[in-house]
Amino acid sequence: MRYMRTVSTLLGLAAIVVSATGAFAQTQGGPAAGLPAPGPEAFASLQKLEAELDRSGGTVVADVGPHAVTWADIADIIRAMPPIAGGVPFPVLYQRAATQALGQAALALRGETSGLDKDPVVRRRMRNAADQALATEVIRRSLAPNLTDQALHATYDALVANKAAPEEVDIRLIMTDTKAEATALIGQLNSGANFAELATKFSKDGTAQNGGELGYARQDLLSPEIGAVAFAMAPGQMTAYPVRSGNGWFVIRVESRRQPAAPTFAAARGPLEQDIIHAGAPFLMQQALKSAPVSYHGAAGTNAKKDAE
Repeated sequence: MRYMRTVSTLLGLAAIVVSATGAFAQTQGGPAAGLPAPGPEAFASLQKLEAELDRSGGTVVADVGPHAVTWADIADIIRAMPPIAGGVPFPVLYQRAATQALGQAALALRGETSGLDKDPVVRRRMRNAADQALATEVIRRSLAPNLTDQALHATYDALVANKAAPEEVDIRLIMTDTKAEATALIGQLNSGANFAELATKFSKDGTAQNGGELGYARQDLLSPEIGAVAFAMAPGQMTAYPVRSGNGWFVIRVESRRQPAAPTFAAARGPLEQDIIHAGAPFLMQQALKSAPVSYHGAAGTNAKKDAE
């Protein structure tokens, strides 16, 4: 289960997760601003927001050529976001997802207009994406008996309840394009410069508008490089040297650390469902292969057949 893991393999973020939170914040007033949104009561929690969007999934937000963008599309995008998205104000989260849905539809329209959807490679990838969506839904529906309130509560009580959540650190950071820039900023900070002011002025990260404040995060929600450094420092400490992560160089300061209590069932439900689905998928895939009319070709096919048995 996710709560028992040291490192999450489900997020796949290229660099520190703050890049995503910065993008969320930047969408206020963006192209999706002012689009039809759920009522204020839907923004009470992430679960309520998703439920309201699903309940009225056919509500059209906008038409992008022949492509209709609906609340259901926005709900799907929100569900695919990393867990830290739950810490973003829900109206901002909605606008971010709406912007992404509109942008995706606009790019698809551009591809259709240029004839790219007729390209053999693109058609193969589109077919694979459709197969993946269908396979995912088969897995979800097959495992539905394991996703009832009773089953999830049993799993929650056994693995999550009354157990401390992973430790979190509250960090500030400054992201620069080069090591030299980050080194120069460390020099200024060591000479008494204000971290928040330098972050606001020089950081290329989305947290710049907040003085570099990322807030509390678990190690598995940070890039390996950032996480290893942040969790090795005590509150008040700052990196002596720039830290490379992704395409940027980071200056990091730990503000504080905390050991949160176990998440509530409501907060843990979504991750628990995903863990159960991931755990059951390999077995269902093997069962499907055994019953499917598959014709194997060559040595690779022989190995695949053995794996399915």
